[in-house]
Amino acid sequence: MAETEKRPRFFVPDLPLEAPARAELPPAEAHHALHVLRLRAGAAVELFDGRGRCAEGRIADASRRHVTVAVERTWIEPPLTGPRVHLAFAVPKGSRADWLIEKATELGAASLRPTVFERSVTGKEPLSPAKRGRWVGHCVAAAKQAGLAHLPTVEDPAPLADMLARAAGALVLVGDTVAEAVPVLEALAHRRADQDILIIVGPEGGFAEAERAALQTGGAVAVRLGRATLRIETAAVALLAAVIASAEGAAKPHP
Repeated sequence: MAETEKRPRFFVPDLPLEAPARAELPPAEAHHALHVLRLRAGAAVELFDGRGRCAEGRIADASRRHVTVAVERTWIEPPLTGPRVHLAFAVPKGSRADWLIEKATELGAASLRPTVFERSVTGKEPLSPAKRGRWVGHCVAAAKQAGLAHLPTVEDPAPLADMLARAAGALVLVGDTVAEAVPVLEALAHRRADQDILIIVGPEGGFAEAERAALQTGGAVAVRLGRATLRIETAAVALLAAVIASAEGAAKPHP
């Protein structure tokens, strides 16, 4: 039997709750459908709203700027299995931040929390509409490619103290190369089954003394990935992947 052809996926923030119904693609998605994929009326597509609701249907109307989809079926996609993992990070410069956002979305981060440190070089101001739009766009593109139904929450930059205050009840892991840092799996050994995880990745200049004291007071556990000192985006993605893989593996019963 031949494999079912994969339907192109499009992000529609306000999907109808039930089918049959009509859904209008946002301008950027309509442009992609019409001028990149060159889809026309009758093409089968899949839609998602970034919060778990999905739909299937066919393009009913397609003009130069507008695409309307006749929705034939809707359903709710549950979140990925495993813990909710939040990523707090010093913002790297330029396109490095865009890459971080994209890969963190693919890996299944629940939220992206740019954090202001004493030695932060960039990312200290609230996100401009243009930057927020670009970051969310990278999240959407990554979710479409990876087949995800849930987008991470993209937050405004906030001081480390605020991140720690909001992490009450979560297991806080901080990427560090200090001697007392432990492997990820060891840090997860005593995690409660329902406990969220907050990963913190600091600036390339390192943590200030006051920040280290705040992390220690907040119960953060220093974890390591090796001896090398990594760039922000490399450390964030590597640590996120290691935490998610280790946490999911630890949660599965052994034969």
